[in-house]
Amino acid sequence: MSNYFAESARTAVREDETVSGWSVGIVIFGICLTLPTLYTSAITAEQLGFTGTAKAVGLASLILAVMSIPAAIVGAQTRLSSYLIIEFVFGRRGSNFVNALLGLTLLGWFAVTAGFFGETLAIACENQFGSSPPTWLLTLVSSALILITTLFGFKALDRLAMFAVPLLIAFLIYASHLALTDATWSTVINQQGNDPAYFATAVSTIIGVSIVGVVLMPDLSRYARSTRDCISASILGNGIGNVFAMLIGVIPAMVTGLLDPMAYMSALGLAASAFVVLVFATWTTNSVNLYSTSLAVAIIQPRTSEWKLTVTCGVVGTSLAMIGITDYFISFLEWLSVIVPPVASIYLTDYFLLKQKNFALTLHHALPDYERAALTAWIVATGLSGFAFITEFSLLSIPSLDALIITVPIYLLFRKLWPAQLDRTHESNPLVPKAAAEAPIHTEEP
Repeated sequence: MSNYFAESARTAVREDETVSGWSVGIVIFGICLTLPTLYTSAITAEQLGFTGTAKAVGLASLILAVMSIPAAIVGAQTRLSSYLIIEFVFGRRGSNFVNALLGLTLLGWFAVTAGFFGETLAIACENQFGSSPPTWLLTLVSSALILITTLFGFKALDRLAMFAVPLLIAFLIYASHLALTDATWSTVINQQGNDPAYFATAVSTIIGVSIVGVVLMPDLSRYARSTRDCISASILGNGIGNVFAMLIGVIPAMVTGLLDPMAYMSALGLAASAFVVLVFATWTTNSVNLYSTSLAVAIIQPRTSEWKLTVTCGVVGTSLAMIGITDYFISFLEWLSVIVPPVASIYLTDYFLLKQKNFALTLHHALPDYERAALTAWIVATGLSGFAFITEFSLLSIPSLDALIITVPIYLLFRKLWPAQLDRTHESNPLVPKAAAEAPIHTEEP
């Protein structure tokens, strides 16, 4: 894989590289449109019906958009990737623990998408040929091809993805229109779900689909020109994009009574075209998932060749998919909505409340190995959030918001006990000096 991506993760974006909020938002919009998203919306509609699903999706998308705005602002004002921001807050070595968590969640996304991909291929084969190879074999073969693509063809595939997302959007709109020829809007809207009490779980799982992207928002928003662009990108991507991605697949799923996108496309007579569109879109998406996973791991293991990390992550993720990680998909999303928000809460508190903004320290290796306050607060907040989730105790009935809020006072308390080891409050405009912004960071120890 190209060294450009590894280097760009550890340098500041220059002003001449910035783009509009619309451009950033469109990228996020495309990221929202994946097979797991379509599955999640179909499962939610089965439990809540269309109206309940629309309310859950609307609330979750509003929360995601509001959460992503401050995270986006941090990225835009520092021009740094989330990995360097986390390094600044948690310390040079302490950040490895946080990045390991993020790497595991990204690996989980690769595995989940690979599992759904195998199931989609099995349905397609069954519809086209009357029989299908074992799902595990299809998962293995497709994941191997995705791994090879990521290793040798990522750049070309990334460009083709720009065409795949609009194609998938148009196709899903057409499928919804086709489904409504057999049913009326009133029939769809008035259809009741199986479990109205599923609402809180639905909001949590929908948030779980995108929460990692919110925490890693600086990776994209560092290219945004201004605060206004951060707001527009968050609203367009995590707000409107998430609503569209979640609701566009609900209509054909409810009309046909099927959860799998390939299954309800086939029921609508779109088997062949659906196969091409879904396979291509999922292929590109999961290549990005695998690349993101290897990039996160590369931050922790800078001396290991990137191709070795990519192969290792691909093998582990494929193994998880083959043993049935999709059976635990909803639980996976619920846990993501609980254990990931404390990371964002800590770096947002550090930046906005404590005014820790001297990110030039990150670029010049002046940081300590560990920031005890941030690490301790992260562990305690994650533990409390997990315990509250298990015991079903909630302040706001939405576990992700509970996790986000309770982390703030915990971090402030520990920061009082253990002040930052260096003065990190000095600001500059821009925050990262131009000379430092243009120079890549060396990964060797000082």
